[in-house]
Amino acid sequence: MRLENQYNETMFDKDVIHIRNAPLMDLAVYLTLIIFVGTGFLALPDMTERLIVLIFLLVFGLAYRFGYHPATSSRQVNIYMAIQALISAFLIIRFPTADLFSFLLFMLVLQASIALPPNIAMRWVVILFFIEGIRLFTNPNGEQVINLLLLSPAYFLMGVFGYSLRQAEIVHREKELVLEELQKAQDQLQELAVTKERTRLARELHDSLGHQLTVAVVQLEGAQRLIPTKPEQASQMIGTMRDELKRALAELRLTVTAMRSSIVENQSLESALMALCESFQQNTGLVMHFTVTQKLPELPEPYRLAFYRSAQEGLTNVQRHAHAQNVWIQMQSDDKNLTLILEDDGEGIDPQSQNNSGSGLLGLRERAVQLGGQIRISDRRGGGTQLAFIVPVPSAEGGHG
Repeated sequence: MRLENQYNETMFDKDVIHIRNAPLMDLAVYLTLIIFVGTGFLALPDMTERLIVLIFLLVFGLAYRFGYHPATSSRQVNIYMAIQALISAFLIIRFPTADLFSFLLFMLVLQASIALPPNIAMRWVVILFFIEGIRLFTNPNGEQVINLLLLSPAYFLMGVFGYSLRQAEIVHREKELVLEELQKAQDQLQELAVTKERTRLARELHDSLGHQLTVAVVQLEGAQRLIPTKPEQASQMIGTMRDELKRALAELRLTVTAMRSSIVENQSLESALMALCESFQQNTGLVMHFTVTQKLPELPEPYRLAFYRSAQEGLTNVQRHAHAQNVWIQMQSDDKNLTLILEDDGEGIDPQSQNNSGSGLLGLRERAVQLGGQIRISDRRGGGTQLAFIVPVPSAEGGHG
């Protein structure tokens, strides 16, 4: 509501407005002028009067083309209206019996109501109605007041119609501005997400790979000193270093895979998770078991990416902390929720780890909350840990279910 109120008070309410379907307005104006010229030549017997009508209507059309269309300020529109009002007043007063010239005033009422703010447009409606009154009272027929009263609703309706077109155009422009702002906000969120992911990966590399390489360097230096005097102990230290480097290499491969992997639009979530399981099994030696209980619905990109990244983070935690031999990933869906269940046969839950942001659980919770869901962590029957990533089924518009 705050956003809506903000745009309801924008500069659009005070701007010069030109409607989007301007070609229709152009057609109406030029067609009217052509009809007036033809009618004037037929109704006016004097050639001089015909020439006068032709010249003034031509000026009216040129003023519309080069005065009304390019106008970007109220001052320019007011100058245009003044010129057109003088032309219309001349034709109406000079040829009072030619009632059709009054239609020029109706067109000007419509143009003023569309282009100008209501307070300024109303003044022009009054001026144009006054010109209409002059025409009626310069053509005495005994029914001037009645005719003026009959014409007043027409001026009012034309003004209301023009104002309605103006408001519709303002609403359209406000929607475009809101969509533009939302697009900018979405782009910023995407940039923040990318930055956050890079920060997480950098932290993972520093905490795991950096630590393991540091330990390996220390052990290598110690083994080098012990080789002349204690070769067996040096050999043991080198073996420990080799194991550390193997684990570091496995984690490096997982991190590189995470950096390179993405959910492309034409790839299903099942295919992406299957490829992830195969890569994880190849890099770690853990046995992967992947199943989908039933066919998943078509998911928007944010949902597919959330499930994919959550599986990545869950597998990384298993590899680093669980000391497991097998990992099971299962995708489930029903009418309400989509659920990714990740289980391992490792050491089970560390009671302190669920509140440890370094374990990746904070990232999992954030991903779930962003989609209106949650995560659940519990002991696995038969030993190990079970993690469930649950989000509502997305609506048809791609939002939360």
